[in-house]
Amino acid sequence: MKQLLIFLFLIAISLGIDLKPINLDRMRSDSIRVTVTGAVQNPGLFTLPLYSSVQDALDLCCPVRDADLSRINPQMILKDHDILHVPEMKTVPLISINTASSEELQQLPGIGSGTAQRIIHYREENGMFQQLEDLMRVKGIGHSRFEALKEHICL
Repeated sequence: MKQLLIFLFLIAISLGIDLKPINLDRMRSDSIRVTVTGAVQNPGLFTLPLYSSVQDALDLCCPVRDADLSRINPQMILKDHDILHVPEMKTVPLISINTASSEELQQLPGIGSGTAQRIIHYREENGMFQQLEDLMRVKGIGHSRFEALKEHICL
């Protein structure tokens, strides 16, 4: 008797469950909406196919020349309502060691007022720097400090 009740219960449950097969064509035609902002020519809201990648969105919005794509994974799969921000490369203005004032030199990492004055004094006594490495001739600027500075300076 218990087996009959279990059997009838299972039949009742199965009749209440929608056993339609999954329609894969319908799933493929589903789409997602993604907002793209930042350093792109065409920012805005894009409708993309389900399972689209970041690269698919980038292809539609056309990143500008100074877009920093190094921080974006182009293979990442997007979800509905994602926001993709394309950052710009941060361009830090270089400081000329031949023409900078004491205040400008002090904006460099590790350069205080004393070192800035020694750089200016060196320039006045010896003329303009001929190459960036000449900066190491200034008292207080050794190889390690120069390595920290060289990305921020020019002649």
